[in-house]
Formats: sequence, C-alpha cells, structure tokens
Amino acid sequence: MNYNPSTIARIADINGGIRVDTGVINATVLLDHSPSAAVALYTIKGRILLLQWYVEVISAISANAATLQFVCTFTTPVIAENAMGAASGSLSAAAQGLRVVHVGGAVATAAIITDSAGLSDVTCVTPHIVGGYGFVGTMGTLCGTATCTSGTLQSSLHYIPYSDGAYVEALL
Repeated sequence: MNYNPSTIARIADINGGIRVDTGVINATVLLDHSPSAAVALYTIKGRILLLQWYVEVISAISANAATLQFVCTFTTPVIAENAMGAASGSLSAAAQGLRVVHVGGAVATAAIITDSAGLSDVTCVTPHIVGGYGFVGTMGTLCGTATCTSGTLQSSLHYIPYSDGAYVEALL
C-alpha cells in the first residue's frame, strides 16, 4: 500500500521521534580543531528526550586525525559547555556514509564511528533528557586532535518534546 508522504512523515515522527537535520556542512567548519570551540548545530528550548544523534559523512573526509565529541551549552540558565560523552576515534579519511553516533549511556561513553559506510550497527542505547523547564541553549560538536581540510558532513537528531513548547531547530 502506498501512503501519502505526510502520513509517512507522521508515522516516522511517532516511531522514531521528531527528526531535525542540519544542512550539509564543510569539514573545514565542523572538524576545525584550531579554535578549540564547539560548533553549535541546534538550538534547544525546554526539555527533550534525545533518542538518536549522529553525524554522517556526505563526501569523504581528508586524511587528518580529527575526532568528534557531542556537547550542549545553555544560556538560560547559564550552564557552561557540557560533554555528552567522550570523543570519537579518528575520522581520518572517513568514507561517504560513515556515521559518528552519540550512544548515550554513561556520560563518559565515547561516540562510535560506524563499522561500515551506509550501515549503522550502533544506536543510542540510553536516551538522554537534555535541557529543562525554561531552558534555552545549543547542542553541537567539538573537534579534537586535528583539523580536516576537505569533505562534508550532515548532522541528524531524533527527539521527543518533554516539556510544553519544547523544540529543537537546526542552526546550520
């Protein structure tokens, strides 16, 4: 049976959470170690249950040993950059279709690079409750070790609002 595209989107939201994608981002922006600052990818308002978050390689990355770490920061109330897990392994020469996945669990758990392009063998094991009542902030990534000189990536996250009016919006 063929469903209307809007019906398919609603079913996806109900089963997998609301999906928010960034645009395609140059690796020179997302995997730039030189400023040692996180790149804000999403605005978050309120409290959400983060079900899944990954960064996918859209075009192959240069052979530089960059790592990626998922972080959040809040301006209301003021909460400094908060690591949501440890950094991934090296993304040197990562092929199109590889993903860096936030796996949840203990906050020190490292982000995982999928074993094969186009196949994610890892999902978020323990979703995180991110934000809080009246919170406003950002979620993003932090590059470590090296800066990549070529390639592109895209970030996607899936969430469920956990407070009235809560939402996530892509910044890039």
